[in-house]
Amino acid sequence: MKKIIIDLAPFKASAARNRAPNSIGVGSVRVAAESGSDSADIYIYGDIGGWWDGIQPEDVAREIAALDVETLNVHVNSPGGLVFDGIAIYNSFAAHSAKVIMNVEGIAASIASVIVMAGDEVRIGESANIMIHKPWSFVIGDADDMRQEGAILDNLEQAIVDIYAARTELDDEKLKNWMAAETWFRGQQAVDNGFADSVVPNKGKEKKAARSALLKLYNHTPSDLKPTHDAPQVRQFEHLLRDAEQMPNALAKRLAAAAQRVFQTPRDEADADPREEGGNAAIAELASVFDRATSLFKS
Repeated sequence: MKKIIIDLAPFKASAARNRAPNSIGVGSVRVAAESGSDSADIYIYGDIGGWWDGIQPEDVAREIAALDVETLNVHVNSPGGLVFDGIAIYNSFAAHSAKVIMNVEGIAASIASVIVMAGDEVRIGESANIMIHKPWSFVIGDADDMRQEGAILDNLEQAIVDIYAARTELDDEKLKNWMAAETWFRGQQAVDNGFADSVVPNKGKEKKAARSALLKLYNHTPSDLKPTHDAPQVRQFEHLLRDAEQMPNALAKRLAAAAQRVFQTPRDEADADPREEGGNAAIAELASVFDRATSLFKS
C-alpha cells in the first residue's frame, strides 16, 4: 500500500478547528518495547489532540522516533479529536521505517480512522468500529470569513479522502458520500470496504469502545456505543420505589425489572419497537405490576 504524506503547511495559517472543545478528554499514548526485541507495541487510547489531556502528536512522534525495530504494533481505541493533530500522527507512522500494524481494538472514529490508515496492515476486532465523516469546524466572522472557512474545510476533506483512497482504492465520490452520511464500518464491513485487511474474532466478550463526549456529537453512532450513564439503572429504580414510594421490596424488584425490559435496549440489538411481539409481553407485565401496586396503595 502506498503511504501518502500530507503536507500540513497550507492549513496552518487557517482558522479551521474541530467543532469539539479544545479540551476534549483524556487520552494516552504508551510504548511497550523490550530490550533487544525487533518489535514494539504502541497504545493510542482516548481522544486525539486538544490543550490538556488529549493525545499530542509531538508525544507520538518523539516516542516512535526512538524505536529502532522492524515492526510497530499500534493498538487504537479512539473516538477521534482534532484534525491537524490526527494528520500529524498519521504522518509520523506513515514515515516510520518499520512495518506498521494497526489494530482497531474498540473504535477508530473520525480523525482516528485516518491515523489507522498509516498501517501497512490494518486489523480490526470483530466487534470494533471504524467511522468516517466530513471534517467539522467553527468560525466567528463575516460572510467572507465563512466562505473562506468553507474552502479550508473542502481542502481538508480532500486531504482525508486522498488518505482513504490510497488504502481502499475506491473513487473519491463514493468516499465523500460515505463521509457526508457519517458511515460506520463494524469488523468485517471494514474489511469488505477496504479500510482493514483482516478481522480479529471475538473471544467471548466484546471490547468496550472508548468513552468520550464526542460519541454524542455524531449523528449515527450505533446504539450500543452511545453513552448510557443518563439511563437509570435497575437497582436505582428499585431504591426509588422502595425508599421514596414506600413500596414493598418484592414488588419494587418486580416493577423495576419489568420496566427495564420495556425501556432498555440489549447490546448488539436494534432498538426494539415496543409494539412488536416480546415488547407487548413486557408492557403487559409492567401494566400488571402497576395495577397491583395501585390496588395495594388504595387498600
